[in-house]
Amino acid sequence: MSDFQQAHAIGQTSLQQTGALPFVVLPEDGRVHTFENVLERPLQLNQSVNLHTAKDFIAYVNRFADANSMIFVNVLAGKIKAVLDYHEAGQSDAATSDQDKNQPRHCKHIANFNVEQTPEFIKIREASGRKFNQTEFALFLEDVMPYISEPVATELYEIVQTLSAKTGVDFKSGIRTDNGQVTLTYNETIEARAGATGNLAIPEKIVFGVQVHRGGDHYAIPARFRYRINNGNLTLWYDIDQLEKAIERSMEDTVDYIKNGKSIRVEQPNLDDPDQPIVDHEHQPGVHDFVTILEGSTP
Repeated sequence: MSDFQQAHAIGQTSLQQTGALPFVVLPEDGRVHTFENVLERPLQLNQSVNLHTAKDFIAYVNRFADANSMIFVNVLAGKIKAVLDYHEAGQSDAATSDQDKNQPRHCKHIANFNVEQTPEFIKIREASGRKFNQTEFALFLEDVMPYISEPVATELYEIVQTLSAKTGVDFKSGIRTDNGQVTLTYNETIEARAGATGNLAIPEKIVFGVQVHRGGDHYAIPARFRYRINNGNLTLWYDIDQLEKAIERSMEDTVDYIKNGKSIRVEQPNLDDPDQPIVDHEHQPGVHDFVTILEGSTP
């Protein structure tokens, strides 16, 4: 019988039970060859998976977690990592030291959940602070109009139309009114002559209503309108208020879902009245109570 066949036979019997790894030492050069692939099961679990939704992350953790499993949360980075074979923490007593009670493990069974930001949130986040001319800003507002909850669509559309139409004008000044709006005064230029004077009212702020993270709740994200007039040219932009707070709040809700589960709204067709669906709520579970969740990260 060859060395490989002998190692296979041994690996399937006694060595699998004792946790030993079959190997041979070649006499020619003294090299050691191991035979992990001949074992019925691996001696050490080494697995890393990437999950794309909180629901799937919870399902995976609940399938493999034990009382020593740990979940680490990096809030601003949007990264959640479960180490399912984390070190065993034993019970201390007078007869055992701290070193004796704690048993290290390999920490090689990993579940990763990168909480992705939604495309619409990325779009409004990346545009915060960017300077637009009036035509660019009109096009941008038109593009993100479905994600704006304040001001109302009709008021916003009027602003977009005015910005698009009044391109041959000289802006003179801006006055903040009592209701918080800013009134911009401009003069239209008609055939190289000064024409009619007009006003453009823009709100003090806009409020976006978007999902920050994929699968999460919608949040109201306020942003302040800004403007600058230089030699008759108008520059417009907005600054999102407390951007990090919006990300943090959404991540905290995601972590709460992972820890405690959540109730989701379920609509079913109503045969008696199709316009009024039957609304129910379904509870989706979180991870097992014995899994510890900490804010932090591991390599």
